[in-house]
Amino acid sequence: MRFVIATQHYAGLGFAMRLQDEGHEVLFAVRGIEDRRQEERHALVANGIVPKRPIAHVMQDREQLRDAYWIWDENHSADENELLRAEGFRVFGGGRYADTMEHDRDACLRFVNEYGLKPPPSFAFTDAQSALAFTEEHADTAYVYKPDHGETYETWLPQSAVAAEANRELRQHLRTLTNESAFVLQERKDGIETNVEVWFVEGEPVFAWMCIEAKKKLVGDLGDLVGCAFDFAFVVPVECRAVQESVGRLFPAYREMKYTGFGDANFIAARDGIWFFEKCERFGYNAHPNLFWNLNRAPLGETLAAFAEKRVVPDFAPGFGATVSLYMDHPQPGKAVQFPDALCKDLYFNDVYKDGDAVLTAGYFDWVVIACGYGYTIPTAWEEAIRKAWQVKFPGRSFRTDGAGTDYPTSPLRRYEALQAMGYL
Repeated sequence: MRFVIATQHYAGLGFAMRLQDEGHEVLFAVRGIEDRRQEERHALVANGIVPKRPIAHVMQDREQLRDAYWIWDENHSADENELLRAEGFRVFGGGRYADTMEHDRDACLRFVNEYGLKPPPSFAFTDAQSALAFTEEHADTAYVYKPDHGETYETWLPQSAVAAEANRELRQHLRTLTNESAFVLQERKDGIETNVEVWFVEGEPVFAWMCIEAKKKLVGDLGDLVGCAFDFAFVVPVECRAVQESVGRLFPAYREMKYTGFGDANFIAARDGIWFFEKCERFGYNAHPNLFWNLNRAPLGETLAAFAEKRVVPDFAPGFGATVSLYMDHPQPGKAVQFPDALCKDLYFNDVYKDGDAVLTAGYFDWVVIACGYGYTIPTAWEEAIRKAWQVKFPGRSFRTDGAGTDYPTSPLRRYEALQAMGYL
């Protein structure tokens, strides 16, 4: 089979490598970036591993690729995606709807609100002084700061558990803001955060799973927020409460769209109900490598082709998948990434290229590779992932070692137990 993977930041590099290992022909269709300071490093990613061309050139020659499966690994280039669909190409992922859900928060909230999914109360501001006055008027409520534009780590959560103290923390943070973007203050809700994803074929749900992730970069939930420091994936019934009270509320919309793909919801399960956070209907940070590397029993190429042809028959193992992200503290290009050859099938690469037989860092991301593991419990899955992580070596290597721990606020093991006890699983 032939696959064209449309990418911007090479989130699908690991998928491309696995498809090649299965004997398929793969081409990267690359959208450029606007940060000229990063262009050289961005251009290094995937060199010597997967052929790549600018997406504009690939689109010009698309008739020569009519037999290919076109996979979007991120939400970008929506016009190209919709054109391919209109012309009868086999496309999976991306498109106008998914792009809107990820990048237009107001449109996303309007959409889910129609079906009864509510976010925590949120209040929009364009300047810190107005927000300061607001927080002083509501001094007994804790809020999270979320800029409209900025890096992941700029989202700010108070560390104090007591609401009034958390409010004072936020006021100090607002006084020191350097990001001039508009922002929202979202009421902090006490509960269990998780993510549910449902797969659809022509609008009908066929499979559901859950991902519980940790977003802080350092052990003990210290450090910056990142996309995902580590996570656990496991199959859940479509009929379970976690699905029915989150994505399940949107089933009528997916049926109306005759949607084929995955629909997700990130939410908090609290004692006063479900509170919606966001939808991110694309191949996620660790989530889909976790699902496809650890739980999927079918070859990756067959699974993606089945989605593109709207004939999905899920085949996933019970138990738990675990991943852990390996970072380079100070990203640099040209540094060797070393690992046993036998381990390659359990790694998902992101920020690498090849020079001959050497695997080297591109220095575009700090996230270099994900180590994957499977187990029948959360602790045994973590033991497998972390055992493999220790065998990968590169300068400045760092990763979390406490995935099965219970002594920090967002412990996945404790969250899983809580969701079970609350009747969501």
